[in-house]
Amino acid sequence: MIKVLLIAPYQGLAETAKKVNIPDDIQLDVTIANLEEGVRVAQLAEKQGYELIISRGGTATMIQDVVSIPVVHIDITGYDMLRVFTLIRGIKKGVALVGFANISQGAATICNILEFDVKMITIKSRDEVRGHLEKLKQQGYSVVIGDVITVQVAEQVGLRGVLITSGKEAVTDAFEEGKRVYNFFRRVNNQFYYFQETFNSMPFPVILLNKDGEIIEKNLMYEQAIQSHEIVKSPTISTIIKKVLENETNQWAELEGENNIYEIQAFLVSKSEAIVGINIHSSVLKTHIKAVKIIGNPVHIPIIGESDQARRIREAVQQYAHMDGSVCIIGESGTGKYTVAQEIHFERYGQDAPIMVIEGSHLTNETSEINNIQSKLLAIKHGTLILRDIDSIPFEIQDSIQNLLNHIPSTMKVIVLAKESLDKLVYEGTFDEILYHKVSKYSLHLSPLQERKEDIGAFVDYFLTEFHAENGDETVGMKQEAANYLMQFDWLGNLSQFKKAVKELSMMTTANYIELSHVEELMSKYERNKDKNERISLDGTLQEIEQKVIKQVLQEEGNNQSKAATRLGINRSTLWRKLKQ
Repeated sequence: MIKVLLIAPYQGLAETAKKVNIPDDIQLDVTIANLEEGVRVAQLAEKQGYELIISRGGTATMIQDVVSIPVVHIDITGYDMLRVFTLIRGIKKGVALVGFANISQGAATICNILEFDVKMITIKSRDEVRGHLEKLKQQGYSVVIGDVITVQVAEQVGLRGVLITSGKEAVTDAFEEGKRVYNFFRRVNNQFYYFQETFNSMPFPVILLNKDGEIIEKNLMYEQAIQSHEIVKSPTISTIIKKVLENETNQWAELEGENNIYEIQAFLVSKSEAIVGINIHSSVLKTHIKAVKIIGNPVHIPIIGESDQARRIREAVQQYAHMDGSVCIIGESGTGKYTVAQEIHFERYGQDAPIMVIEGSHLTNETSEINNIQSKLLAIKHGTLILRDIDSIPFEIQDSIQNLLNHIPSTMKVIVLAKESLDKLVYEGTFDEILYHKVSKYSLHLSPLQERKEDIGAFVDYFLTEFHAENGDETVGMKQEAANYLMQFDWLGNLSQFKKAVKELSMMTTANYIELSHVEELMSKYERNKDKNERISLDGTLQEIEQKVIKQVLQEEGNNQSKAATRLGINRSTLWRKLKQ
């Protein structure tokens, strides 16, 4: 029995491996890790007694250089190439492929046969990827096909990256190849671990890491507060260390552990010895709702569609990103307000500055909470503050928010998100007029999905591409009559509801295309559930029935609290208090 570890650089490859028939003489485990993180996983696997590692692309190459057990590469087959070209068949121009020779040569042959207009760029090192992608962006290209590293860099420079995934055929071949090469290797242990005594003077958890993410110092508070070194195990940590060493600047990030979410600040300790310190500022249970989070490495998320509304949003992003005044983005739930805000930040700063997100609906009237936000803003100094659901902030703490915005650094970009126009709330007396003028120098209204149905086909293609990389789905498209059928519905939940529907459709078929019959079946269930939801049960107390009525009216009004309050005959503040009960 061969003890094998498959290190998948992306989630979809792990899912594909689960669907393959494993040979009887292989004991297989699967984990997800890419590049440097994959190397660390492989080094640990060798110590744990694994006899063979299977991986793909640059991750497999890097692992091969550091372990003494056999490493088998999962090749990219012609089937894999054909799948990805089918996924992007609707894009007629502005498509390039950037990859090593094993990818680009086979892709070129397929493109020639099928007469696809795809620019081919062959690289010899992953360090070449960024330069090529920046040139492609300047030349007007919008979509880049490649391996995991190509897709990651594409998001960083502002291009849409499409991953070439490996199918079941390639994984099956890798197992057979692994069995052949296994007998030619002997295990060699070549591991080094660094342990140092702790320093106990700091009142919060602190660790010092070398450039490889290994702990060289840790204080007693860290030992007591952090379970199983889960911060160091985070795949984000290597990126943070690299940024601190290269830019010599502090980096903020949120790291997710098994049960907790940690907010950390990384700082440079020694440039010559490549040592980085990590302060753990706070941690909360995943079940606890946080009012504030910091995103240290925001990525490019494209504005999808060719409708007038989509083009208007892209133009607004370009314009507002370079204006110093605050921006107020208004739209129903699920219309993509946060995506647009993040794209404004990316257009202005790229990945050179963090985003602080304040969840307005989770704010309380605790002074310590506002002071905590203030201190974090002063520490960040340079970046974007996104205040979500500003129209949900209780009136009694709006003056505290106004004071907070008055004292943030002038280098911070302020973007607020609201479900309804703030001027109407000012007129109703539920929103502070001074705060209104502070946050709405520029406004951008987003249309609901029912007003931009011509973009539905583009969203289907985009979401299917995303699911393909995440879950290993083999669905590559939707038949036109099926997409047309989706346009008949109002989609009151907008893109959030629509994305869930497309995901469910992709799971309903094992074929390559979603058929009209699949869409009809799913939407009939939606309609039946909608009818059931419209009949409110009178079981329960008066207060419980009142909550059912309020939630039903909110749903019918697309979660617009002002419209719901008008229908219920109460003011918006009363509605907000009842929802909090």
